[in-house]
Amino acid sequence: MISLRDIRKVYLSDNSRVDAIRGVSLEIGEGEICGIIGFSGAGKSTLVRCINLLENPTSGKIFVGNQELTALSPKELREARKNIGMIFQHFNLMQSKTVSKNIAYPLKGSGLSKEQIKKRVSELLELVGLSDKANNYPTQLSGGQKQRVAIARALANNPKVLLCDEATSALDPQTTQSILSLLKDINKKLGLTIVIITHEMHVVKEICDNVAVMENGNIVEHGDLIQIFTKPKVKVTKDFIATIFQENKIYELLEKDYFRNEIRKDEVLAKIVFVGQNTGQAFISKISRKFKIDASILFGNIEIIQNTPIGYLVVKLSGQIENILNVESYLKENNIELEVIKNGTFNSKYTTQCS
Repeated sequence: MISLRDIRKVYLSDNSRVDAIRGVSLEIGEGEICGIIGFSGAGKSTLVRCINLLENPTSGKIFVGNQELTALSPKELREARKNIGMIFQHFNLMQSKTVSKNIAYPLKGSGLSKEQIKKRVSELLELVGLSDKANNYPTQLSGGQKQRVAIARALANNPKVLLCDEATSALDPQTTQSILSLLKDINKKLGLTIVIITHEMHVVKEICDNVAVMENGNIVEHGDLIQIFTKPKVKVTKDFIATIFQENKIYELLEKDYFRNEIRKDEVLAKIVFVGQNTGQAFISKISRKFKIDASILFGNIEIIQNTPIGYLVVKLSGQIENILNVESYLKENNIELEVIKNGTFNSKYTTQCS
């Protein structure tokens, strides 16, 4: 549905050059919800604005459906944009118009009769759960209600694609959850392809099918949601995931003297990552019996990611060192990942994965 091919965006001034997007290529399938995540300045908002050419890329090609948007005339682009809705962090509603008139605005000049427009607005109000707010003004609405109006307005022309630029960043956690649930429902009902720009991993966790991670104008990692959560490849992705599992706090605790001093040279600290059905297996007791080691659970956490349980345990393994080393191979055969921490210091394997 969406194809970005070697997109570059350069901003030039008299004394400076900013490479906001550095040769990004990305494929997003029809009906998918794709999250593009990155810290401030990563280039994610610039990238999403390039998709509908609110920002003209310096070079590269953009396809939506079978159309190359970067090859269209201004008139053709205006027509093509009807298939691309967009919502923003601060709603961008017209304060002097009612909810109904805000939603109806994109239909101006569409050729629909007043009755047809009224019917379409009514359908959209019902879809976003605001049928009783038709005659209200934006100042009379909560933040979540304003965003629902913005979503309805973005859907007025029956677009195939919905772009969301930090659409929940101005909302409280409970309202954010309701908006994400609405977007997911719209995706299922209408088959929309949705692109969500965010700097919050919990947004990605709740709604996305796949994730692209941006840093310094590049996509540094891209994959399906479960893959990203269980086998992150780059440090920035690990940093985002740590905000969900609070791993950084765990590692800070493990660096404390009272943990360091308790770990003998013949013992190993290990982080065990498990997914799906493995969360219900008694693998700790299994490895203890099979390899004649003691396994003490120090910390643990489980998150439900798109109906799939993903969790980890930090354990202390005690016993003959050759038996401990065999544990990793055994767990890997059972699709359970193990990362070793020894004497409170990351070993070379883990350091390599985080670099």
